[in-house]
Amino acid sequence: MNRILLFISVLLLSNIHLAGQITDANTLVLGKINNRVSLEKEITIQLNVRYMTSDTEEYTSNILEDGTFAFGINVREPQYATLIYSREKKLIYLEPNDTLGININGRRYPYDVLFGERGGADNTFLAEYLKEYPKELNQFKKVQFRKEIFWYSTLPTQDKDMRNTTPEAFSGKLQFKKDRAFAKLDLYRKNNPNKLTPDFVNFMETEFIYDWAYNKLMFGHLYKGRYDLQDTYFKFLDEIPLVGGSIGNHLYRDYVLAVVNYRYEKTGDKTDPYIKQYDFATNNLMGNTQAFVQSEMLYKAFLDKKLDSVLGRYWAFIDNTEYLGYEEKVNYAYQKASRYAEGSPAPDFILKDIDENTVQLAQYGGKVVYLNFWASWCRPCMKKMNNLKPFINDMENQGIVILNVSLDRNAEDWRRTVRQMDFGGVNVMADGDIDSDIALKYEVRILPQYYIVNKNGSFAQRPAKNDLTSIRTTLTELSR
Repeated sequence: MNRILLFISVLLLSNIHLAGQITDANTLVLGKINNRVSLEKEITIQLNVRYMTSDTEEYTSNILEDGTFAFGINVREPQYATLIYSREKKLIYLEPNDTLGININGRRYPYDVLFGERGGADNTFLAEYLKEYPKELNQFKKVQFRKEIFWYSTLPTQDKDMRNTTPEAFSGKLQFKKDRAFAKLDLYRKNNPNKLTPDFVNFMETEFIYDWAYNKLMFGHLYKGRYDLQDTYFKFLDEIPLVGGSIGNHLYRDYVLAVVNYRYEKTGDKTDPYIKQYDFATNNLMGNTQAFVQSEMLYKAFLDKKLDSVLGRYWAFIDNTEYLGYEEKVNYAYQKASRYAEGSPAPDFILKDIDENTVQLAQYGGKVVYLNFWASWCRPCMKKMNNLKPFINDMENQGIVILNVSLDRNAEDWRRTVRQMDFGGVNVMADGDIDSDIALKYEVRILPQYYIVNKNGSFAQRPAKNDLTSIRTTLTELSR
């Protein structure tokens, strides 16, 4: 009862920040920070629900003088959340209709945190698991590889491991990790009977299985040629179900998308990837998983400016899906595609180039601009820009501006790369990388990304094919 009264009092005192969050709240998070060393007055929880809404939801609570705080959160599916205090981040687990207590040692956050209430055992196990297998929360520190319309991502250490080991050795490491994780879960459940919630057990079993399957597929898909892998390597795809996993787990979602993309590539028909993969989901998946994949294909198609080609599927999805949570994401992308469609004005911006000169998009009125978003850590970006180098002088002579916008986090990395690689064109850097104003204006969430701006300062239609020849042809035709 004391805890309930404490929660109510904190909630009432925190109502300025929690207003508008409580109405749909189904999960309570309450806690206390001891040994506070900073003047931080707020603590934040982020829910990455982009797979449904295309965005991240953020909840903020006041920290009272005695260190107590409380949240009312709307959790759609069992999933990870990020607890942010004093600029430090910690992954926690939340599920609908849950209650989680958190006791934080402010001097040692995020390493010294104790959990209680109904979700306490779930998060205690998760914290131990993440000590052994930590997750990188900064996507920009990962290495990305594109296959058709899917992007694999992994840490640089694992990328190096994949390139310098045998398929048998790499598969053995993945199997050892999976077996060890299941053993740890079984031991914890044995020592703490009936403490873990059923949804959490399903979530973690999904984590173990699809972490193994995703990385095994990524290795085979990326390095099939290097290691001369035969089709027998991929037999595990027939054994791992594409439906039934915990949809709130990102590894499950990534695996399903990777498999759908791999099946598409295997057909050998490279036309209409979004439509083909949408139809694969319609014919081979079901339930929440089917709706997720369908929504992803529509979302990606709209972001890739394939508005007209997928409109039929869009209306079919809106009319027929039973999982209305995905409509927000799809409708957002549809509206954005309309906003960034051919003829819409390109958002203006002002940035500094490598010599500290001011560069503004509007200054290139009357010229065609190839607006290229990249970063030095992005291998596909570097390859693409290297391939473009021999043609830059010729394009500039035609009045075409090659405007390279770096989303590097470190300015020195950017300057060193531009000078060493001598890319040519106009090189500017956005302060704030993926969260910079220009990245938000242009909805840049993956790299490389590009736009073509015509002489009138409006978006031009991008070529149907994303190869360098098609891009150059389009730029040349627009410059005439």
